[in-house]
Amino acid sequence: MVFTTNSRVASTEKVFQITPPRINLDPYARRALADVESSYDKPTEAERAITTLRQSSLSNITKLTDRFNSSGLDDIYRLLLSSPILYTELIQIATKTHGAKLSDIESSYNAVLRLVADKPRSLLLGRMLAHVLADKSIATNDGSTRWARLSANILANGLPLANGQVQLAVNNLLARAYNEGEIPHYVDAFAKRPDTGISAFVMTPAVQQGMIDYLVKLGVQIKDPAAFKQGAYDEYFALAYSEALKTNSVTTDPIDAARIKGGETTWNFKVDNFESTESQGVIPGNIRAAGALDYIYCIGERMHVFDVANALVLRWASGVLDVPAGPTASKLYRYHKLRSERSTPQERAMLYRRILSRGGGRMLSGMVPNEDFPRFWHQLMTEVAEYIRKSEGNRYKDSWVSRTPLYEATKHLQYNLSENMTGMSHLQVTEDYAHLQEALDILKSRDVLDTYGGRRKSIWTVIEQIAREDLGLMVPTAPIRTSAVEGNKVFQWVANFSEGMVKDADFKAFLGAAEAWIIAQASMEEDDDSFGSEEEEMDEMLEGDDGFDDWDD
Repeated sequence: MVFTTNSRVASTEKVFQITPPRINLDPYARRALADVESSYDKPTEAERAITTLRQSSLSNITKLTDRFNSSGLDDIYRLLLSSPILYTELIQIATKTHGAKLSDIESSYNAVLRLVADKPRSLLLGRMLAHVLADKSIATNDGSTRWARLSANILANGLPLANGQVQLAVNNLLARAYNEGEIPHYVDAFAKRPDTGISAFVMTPAVQQGMIDYLVKLGVQIKDPAAFKQGAYDEYFALAYSEALKTNSVTTDPIDAARIKGGETTWNFKVDNFESTESQGVIPGNIRAAGALDYIYCIGERMHVFDVANALVLRWASGVLDVPAGPTASKLYRYHKLRSERSTPQERAMLYRRILSRGGGRMLSGMVPNEDFPRFWHQLMTEVAEYIRKSEGNRYKDSWVSRTPLYEATKHLQYNLSENMTGMSHLQVTEDYAHLQEALDILKSRDVLDTYGGRRKSIWTVIEQIAREDLGLMVPTAPIRTSAVEGNKVFQWVANFSEGMVKDADFKAFLGAAEAWIIAQASMEEDDDSFGSEEEEMDEMLEGDDGFDDWDD
């Protein structure tokens, strides 16, 4: 069934019929669709356009319609495209305004998909919200900032279309808006204030939401906006910021949790991007975990952060590094005492090779390295480079460049990592990241920075100096850091990818991250054998060589 208000267009030939969502549509969604159609409702022009398209490009439009009907589109997109009025109008805009060629099915497909994600989707969601609020006699002109946040949440996350679900979803959002009150507005204002000393890169949406939740839980109410501007509430916001940061990192190390009966640990596998130190069978959690593992490999192994931390502990133990009693000494001592409980370099190497096929780690009997991952990753980076080349070339300047090869390469990685990041690997990655955080905490401590951080007091100077003096290695920290941070953003893109839900802003961010990764890789020699040969690894494993053999326990 095609939900349309225009009977003259409703009988359009099958070539223009996109299959609507296979759900019992909510009345609010029907009303909103009629509103969207009316904004495009130009019967004479629509019929003339259909006639023209039918005569000139019937076979191409048939292929395009088949492409949409065979795609796993989001319900909102499918509902909008099931209207011949909108479908025809978007084809016209894609071809006449944006240079898409109907002879290039994938180009036209991506062009129409991006267009429907813009104005039609926003209008549909806005009208659904407006109808629900009108039926509930709720006015949105009371000067409260909650309504802008409500609209932004709906635009970002959408609304369900199934019968009885629209009003329920809006009611839940309304309850949240009333519960949070003006707190989100003040958190946003606090985040933008230059006198807080907090980097804008650290104040992510997740951190801001954590602050909101904490302040609401405390029952904080801002009754005097002028007092807020003067800093009267800063202690509450600083506390909320501290608590929000904890929820976005590993709050419970698996090593610590293992000592408590029934202890559990959870982590969303978001990693430190160092901004604070220098201003369908797809399982997203598995992919994010693989991204965290790649990050650990880059920072911990290729940058030798684990080795540098060990070297600093040895310097402290031998008296070369003179650290007074205090936080730094406690960190060094904890790092030393837990060394026997942490994963060994060989165990980490085994995990890198099993999941990412990186390094030369020795595998246990029955283990199989994920040899397809490097090929799929290389394919994605190749498609990124090709897409950028085409987009910047004169030939493609005024036309859409197909994203299909990029999307297909992304799907290959989704399936590959979903199937291989299994077993005990999640807990191993969480523990190894906690280990890496402890190592970085030592390197970032004030005593270490003052001694080895150079004039800039930089953690990267510490790593380069200690690696050069104690390990005999020249470590290019800048490109490795870029490879780790930007590479993790690519993993996040792969984890979150859904073909019918890609926003231009997210796609551009992904391209930027992938391009930065490619440039970083090109600036240094790839060193996937940083653990040495398998024979060398086995010798180290048998010798137990962690640099502490002469420590008298």
